[in-house]
Amino acid sequence: MRIIKTYMGIKTYLKVKIQYLIACFFMLHCATQLSGQNNVEDLFTNREYAKVIEILSEKEAKEPLTLRDYFLLTKSYGRNQQYANGLIYSNEMIGKSLKEKDTTNLIKAFNLKAENLIDSGGYNDGLIFCEKVSPVFREQDSIEFQKLCFKWGMMYYHTDQYQKAYETYNKITLPKYRNLNLFKNNYALTLMGLEKWDEALFYFKKSIKQYKSSNNTERLNFNYSNISVVYMHQGKWEQSKVYLDSAASVLNNDSPLRAKKGIYTNYFKLYQIQGKQDKAARYLELISQVNENIYRAKINEEIDALETSNRREDQLKEKFRASEKQKLWGAIVSLLALIGFISTIFYFKYKNVKAAHEQSVTEQQLLRSQMTPHFIFNSLSVIQGMILNKEDKKAVKYLSKFSKLLRLILESSREKLVVVKEELLAMQSYVELQNLSRLQPFKYSVEIDESINVEEILIPPMLIQPFIENAIEHGFKEQIDNPEIKIHLTSKENVLICTIKDNGIGLNATKSTTKSHKSSLATKITSERLKMLSKNFKIESNLILEDREKYNEKGTQVTLMIPYKIETL
Repeated sequence: MRIIKTYMGIKTYLKVKIQYLIACFFMLHCATQLSGQNNVEDLFTNREYAKVIEILSEKEAKEPLTLRDYFLLTKSYGRNQQYANGLIYSNEMIGKSLKEKDTTNLIKAFNLKAENLIDSGGYNDGLIFCEKVSPVFREQDSIEFQKLCFKWGMMYYHTDQYQKAYETYNKITLPKYRNLNLFKNNYALTLMGLEKWDEALFYFKKSIKQYKSSNNTERLNFNYSNISVVYMHQGKWEQSKVYLDSAASVLNNDSPLRAKKGIYTNYFKLYQIQGKQDKAARYLELISQVNENIYRAKINEEIDALETSNRREDQLKEKFRASEKQKLWGAIVSLLALIGFISTIFYFKYKNVKAAHEQSVTEQQLLRSQMTPHFIFNSLSVIQGMILNKEDKKAVKYLSKFSKLLRLILESSREKLVVVKEELLAMQSYVELQNLSRLQPFKYSVEIDESINVEEILIPPMLIQPFIENAIEHGFKEQIDNPEIKIHLTSKENVLICTIKDNGIGLNATKSTTKSHKSSLATKITSERLKMLSKNFKIESNLILEDREKYNEKGTQVTLMIPYKIETL
């Protein structure tokens, strides 16, 4: 009897001990989770946004994110100027809030999406979005609604709807918001759009006092630049230049690109109004360079967003595979044959989908890289210069060719294959535009073998243009006697052989004197695209870059071996 009591006592003791250990483990787990969350909150408060992104991205790979996690991650991407990723996660936060019926976080997610839309320059999409979601805000959401009005008003401003911007900003009624420098600056910009110069000047100067006390140099110079515009419109040229010089005095390599563009644009307008065309032209060139850098930054941001999307897709696939493995493990003996069959089908389908996806991405990257922003901005600058010089007929001719080229490129980008004749027509338009804007025109000729029917052979669009562009931008970068580009087309065994020759400085000299990221990117993407064409057509393709020095000639030679199809009625 004593033995039984002793046994029961030990059993009860062990049971209590186990429950105690489980409780301790649970508390320790909760404390660890809370500590991790607090760590992220502290990093966000200390503006260490890159670390917040790193930690929450690792967490997402292991477990679902909370709505607070989505808020911190989206906000951090925005503060880190990765607006495309910010849009991805703000959309996911909206979806999760709707699923959980969490109206408070849904309203916050709306504001985050609007914030990333305006920061990324998506003003028209932003206006549609704000007008769509504004009825969702309730009376108790008035603070969040007034936050939305900050972004909404600026979207109207950037689309030149100044009266609507003015009305939207007047919906911001909270004194603490109206006293913010952000409100004063944006409101002043809106007043400038309405040509209420004295009121705009009042709000700009009012915010300058606060910026001086907080030593915010960037915003201070932004206001100086805008005040110069006000004085410019009032005809006070000297005062305008004083404020503009103050804004430009602190510009350096690390200054935001949009800040540089704003100041250069104001200098251009000031000198243009005063009739100082030489100085105005110099700043027009600076604006063109800044625009190109802005465009490149935008492309890099989109590539980062694509990489994030692919990473998330891989994570979902890993989770899917793990889940399927667990479900099928219990029945693996009886269903082995069926699993093998299904796995084989899945593998080939996945391989085909992946190959199609990679081809689509590569084609989009290539088409997006064909016409550089420098060429577009330079063309627009040339047109503006012709108009300023009252060369109306010449400007109309140039604009006609420019619009024709854009139309050809847009039409060809919708098709996977185009006839050779259309491709050569686009190249001819591109070359004519380049020659109209250059001080030293170059000769351009195309030689086609009799065996080639340019109206029947189909090839992928925009494969030749990057190499013509490289010849112009890099081969003819220095002064060349009688610059010339020759294209020769021949065919052999269902392969179109396109040879592009120039008599420029040569491939070796180009590599040693410039960091041609654009040309190397185009070459890489074209090579990858040709490999895919080889797989699809089951015909060998190739890309060969050579310095013509090896043939005792001057310049660069590019040989494209392109698989083709014959157009059938």
